[in-house]
Amino acid sequence: MPGSSLILTLLFELALILALSRVVGWIFSYFRQPQVMGEMIAGIMLGPSVFGWLTPELSRQIFTPESVQYLSILSQLGVIFFLFLVGLELDPKLLKNRGHTAVVVSHVSIIAPFLLGAILTLYLYPRLFNNAPYMTFTSVALFMGAAMSITAFPVLARILTERNLHKTNVGAVTITCAAVDDVTAWCMLAFVVGIARADGLMPGLQTAILAVGYVVAMFFVVRPFLKRLQFVYERQGQLSQTVVAIIFLLTLASAYATEAIGIHALFGAFLMGAIMPKGTKFVRGLSEKLEDYTVIFLLPIFFAYTGLRTQIGLLDNPELWIDTGLIVLVACLGKFGGSTLAGRACGLSWSEASTVGILMNTRGLMELVILNIGLQEGVITPAVFAMMVIMALATTAMTTPILHWLFPKTLPGGAPVTGEAAGISILVPVSRPESGPSLARLAAMLISPQERAATHLLALYLSRPVSHEAYRSGLDEAAETSLTPLTPLMAEATKHQLQVEPISFVSRDVPGDISAVAKARHVELVLMGFHIPVFSKTILGGTVHGVLTECDADVAILVDRSFGETKQILVPFIGNDHDRLALELAGRMARNIGARVTVLHVVNPSEKRTPMGAKEQVEHIFNDPSQPLPVTFRVVEDHSPIDVVLREAKQFDLVAVGLDAAWGLESRLIGMRPERIARQFPGSLLIVRRLGKAKAAATDGVNYPSVAPQLVDNSSKI
Repeated sequence: MPGSSLILTLLFELALILALSRVVGWIFSYFRQPQVMGEMIAGIMLGPSVFGWLTPELSRQIFTPESVQYLSILSQLGVIFFLFLVGLELDPKLLKNRGHTAVVVSHVSIIAPFLLGAILTLYLYPRLFNNAPYMTFTSVALFMGAAMSITAFPVLARILTERNLHKTNVGAVTITCAAVDDVTAWCMLAFVVGIARADGLMPGLQTAILAVGYVVAMFFVVRPFLKRLQFVYERQGQLSQTVVAIIFLLTLASAYATEAIGIHALFGAFLMGAIMPKGTKFVRGLSEKLEDYTVIFLLPIFFAYTGLRTQIGLLDNPELWIDTGLIVLVACLGKFGGSTLAGRACGLSWSEASTVGILMNTRGLMELVILNIGLQEGVITPAVFAMMVIMALATTAMTTPILHWLFPKTLPGGAPVTGEAAGISILVPVSRPESGPSLARLAAMLISPQERAATHLLALYLSRPVSHEAYRSGLDEAAETSLTPLTPLMAEATKHQLQVEPISFVSRDVPGDISAVAKARHVELVLMGFHIPVFSKTILGGTVHGVLTECDADVAILVDRSFGETKQILVPFIGNDHDRLALELAGRMARNIGARVTVLHVVNPSEKRTPMGAKEQVEHIFNDPSQPLPVTFRVVEDHSPIDVVLREAKQFDLVAVGLDAAWGLESRLIGMRPERIARQFPGSLLIVRRLGKAKAAATDGVNYPSVAPQLVDNSSKI
């Protein structure tokens, strides 16, 4: 058993904590909840509330008292550097030049929950704190007020950036208010801890004087020194280990100073991060060196240690659960209600004011940090600690679903495009910059010179958010979302005199956002590259599978193998809607660039079918007598359509084929059977999927104007 040795026990605990936090965090992220929410739940699961309740003996063997002491030390160290990272992320510019609405909402969102928390203490103190004679009413009331006032600024800002609200009036107000609330709440908490630790008037006065001296020294001595370290970084062009070591030493010294003064070590770590130079590569490089180890390894230990201290089993009667519900209600009333009413009074609509309110009600990990301080300082009891943890989880979990209901997701890109009847609207999502030129060339082949003025070509690049949402707000990456990956595509489009509208934003759901942009902009065709499989063998998996499944527009997937000059196009044809779309696109390219199209109709010999139906469909698609083009129509009898295509396709520059099981092409999220045509054909391949039969019937000859053939019937039997 792991308990046979302390080091084995500790290693087993750390592995268990890390694995469970990753798995549960991923599950919550899949359901559009903040990942840190899942990691918090994972910590609770390891404690007596779940694991200890299900298997108490095994829980005692794994989490022995000796090993839990080491977990406590590691968790405290993790929170110290976590608060340093939070301070690094806090931009002082958010606290300056605040508008009238932000000023009013930020003040109300602090005062209202603080007062309601203190008032709630009048009711809870004799009921829940009567067994703790050393917990004075003043300390408890101040702590409950401060705990109610906290807002999880990083998680809040992350939600705003993912919903593209960070540049709206609502987003600006909310971000400013959250930053003000966090700074104010930490100052209030330092004051509460100072009072709780003070043993009279003189010790309290001494703590206050030392705290003021400490803050002055940090701003007027340490901060100028940090700017000089930034100059060292800029001169060297890299973040040396010596500079990193100095920063770490200053962080530990600051935490030590505030702990010695009597206002807790975490305040010192937070202030050290807050005074660091902002908006520089120096700070970004420092956070990247520290973040992975802190957020991935140390923070889950803190969650697990919090879970080991959370005893939901103490809430063993209905009255205590009613008190828990009352705490959640008061927390929501103070933050959500106060912020909403303040926003409405300042002129925001009810929808906008409610959005501000629900975002401000997000407490997340920051609440757990404050609660652990309260329990450590003896300000709250274990039962109240469990109640407040439930409140933190409830207020964080409700944010995303309520926000989706109040304020549906907003995508950038302006108003929907209608355009003229002669033009088409094409969306080109780009994942890898090197795929852009080929997609632009293909788009140019589909658009005639006469249509280019009325054609709307949208180039889309979606960047993935950073995963460390526990502390990183995502504001910087949203502001720095670059159009650079679209540069090769736009340069190639310029050569072909195509006008391109670039769109770029941060996305957690890439297939969903591609489909949403296509719908919002009335796109008729989505043109994209193929999926490069890692674990599976299908090129139609991953993001491509998501777009093929969700998108309301026609989709064309280019398998680029040195795609360039195209003179010969092969269209394998069975007769379904996807094949018809392949014919339409091939016809466009034939008309615009003079490529020759060969339609290969494969018939099973045992079915004895006549090719006339297929020939009539080809004639219907190529039905413009003003622009005759030669199209070769071939009929081949064979039991294996895929083998026929692979044999015949070698002499062609491009194969345009519909998505169909007959060609071995099916969209699967994970597929272990490779698509033979896509894998074995050495040239470029265009795999197309029609939106649906209804749209196909309604848009024949409209979206993709047809061209007339000089039909050559070159049937053969093999």
